[in-house]
Amino acid sequence: MCPSPVPQKRASVSRFPNERLGDAELVQAVAHGDVSAVGVVWDRYSSLVRSELHGTLGPDSAVEDLLQEVFIVFLRCARDLRDANALRAFLIAVAVRLVTVELRRRRVRRWVILSPTDEMPDSSVSPRDFAGIETLRGLYRILEKMPHRRRLAFVLRNVQGLEVADVAQALDISESTAKREISRAKEVIRVRSRGEPALWQYLQSLEGGSHA
Repeated sequence: MCPSPVPQKRASVSRFPNERLGDAELVQAVAHGDVSAVGVVWDRYSSLVRSELHGTLGPDSAVEDLLQEVFIVFLRCARDLRDANALRAFLIAVAVRLVTVELRRRRVRRWVILSPTDEMPDSSVSPRDFAGIETLRGLYRILEKMPHRRRLAFVLRNVQGLEVADVAQALDISESTAKREISRAKEVIRVRSRGEPALWQYLQSLEGGSHA
């Protein structure tokens, strides 16, 4: 999962707190065993990675475990990163690969937005949030039936807000392929949302009732 090793110059000791370091300097610091630099990388990117995992899996109990795995991979690969400035892209790409593996594991199971035990993961949701929950259930029922790459492309672009170029990089595909997958995912959602009343109503409200 790590890129091929490349020679690196030994990182010099910074006179500034790690919080002020750029990504490339942080990667070098982590590669040379600076524990505090690991904490800075976590603080800087854990929310982003968690959001990516959550956007793909929903409020699932596996999210936190996968989040830990992403950073374990980073620690293992820090010395071998080809482009230390691309830390953000690297973490997202690792998250995508781990999610893909997780989805394949679940192919034989029924799962939508429920936890693996088929219980709602958050019992503290207030009644006013039920409409939103049903909308998300509908969306995830549709996403769950899509090919993994198409599903991930849609989530990265439309849930996480990545640029198409970043989606393509994360999925290791061309930009034209990324655009095609995103477009096809939108079309599938548009058509299949007719069978998901809460999602259909939400999409209609977004388009002023003109959704067809």
